[in-house]
Amino acid sequence: MISKFTDLPMVAFSVKVYQMLLIAYPTKFQQEYGLQMVQVFQDCCLRALRQGGTNRMVKLWAVTLLDLIQSVLSEHAHKEIEMKKEMKPEIRMAGWALIWGAVTFIISLFSLLMGDRTGTSPFFALSGLLMIFVSPPLLLVGLLGVRNRYGDKVGWFGKNVLLLGAILGPLTSLMGFFTTGNSEWGWHLIYIGPGVLFTGLALFGIVALYKKPLPRWNVVPVIAGIWYPIAVLSHILIGLRVGNWLHGGPMYYMMPYLDVIQGIALVALGYILKSDVPQDTVAPS
Repeated sequence: MISKFTDLPMVAFSVKVYQMLLIAYPTKFQQEYGLQMVQVFQDCCLRALRQGGTNRMVKLWAVTLLDLIQSVLSEHAHKEIEMKKEMKPEIRMAGWALIWGAVTFIISLFSLLMGDRTGTSPFFALSGLLMIFVSPPLLLVGLLGVRNRYGDKVGWFGKNVLLLGAILGPLTSLMGFFTTGNSEWGWHLIYIGPGVLFTGLALFGIVALYKKPLPRWNVVPVIAGIWYPIAVLSHILIGLRVGNWLHGGPMYYMMPYLDVIQGIALVALGYILKSDVPQDTVAPS
C-alpha cells in the first residue's frame, strides 16, 4: 500500500520540494537529520492522503512550513552561538597580539629615532628587525581579530579595507627588506609598509565612528591608525626633497609624541578586543 502511494505524483513532488527547503538548515544539521526528516515527511504525506486527500495535504504543508521556518531560525541561532563560543580564545589571542604588536612597533619607531644618520647604529638595526619580523605578524593577527569580531557590524567596505591594509602592509615591508641592497627605496618600503597597514585601520576607524561597532571608545581605531601614515608619508616626501628622510624637519620632532598617542590607542584597541568576547547564552530555567 505504501509503495503505491509513494508513486503518486503529489507525494513525489512534495518530497522533492521539502528536500529543497532543507537546504535552509545549517550544513551539519542537514547531514545529521536530513534523511530522517525526509522520510518522516513522506510518511506524513501518505497518511494525509489516506485520511483526507488533497485538503489534508494542504493543511500538512501549512503546518510544515510554519514549523520549518521556526526550526531553521532556531538552528541558525544555535549555530551562531556555538561559533561565537569557539571564537573566544581566538579573540583573546588577537587582542593580546595587537597589544604586543603595538609595544614592539613603538619600540621600533623610537629605535629608529635614536639611530644615527648613516643607518649603521644598533638602534637602527633593531628598528628594522622589529619593523619587519616582529610587529607586522602581531599586528596582522590583531587586526584580523578586529575584523572577525566587528567586521559584520561595519559593513563590506570597513571590513575589507581593514583586511587589505593588514595583508598589504607586511608584504610591502617584506618586499622592502629584500630590495634594500639595490635601492634606497628598499628602506622606504620597509617603513611605508606599516603606513599601508595603518591606513586600512584608519579607514576602518572612520566607518566605525558612524557604525559604532565597539562596545566603547569607537574613536580608538581612527586614533590608532591615522598618525603613522600622516607622519611617515609626509616625512618621506620631505626627505625626497631635502635628501634625508630620517632626521630633521618639524614632523621629525613631532613623531615621538605621535608615536606615544598611537601606541596608547593601539593598546586600548587590543584591550577592548580581548575583553569583548562573545558571552555564553544561558538557557532560561
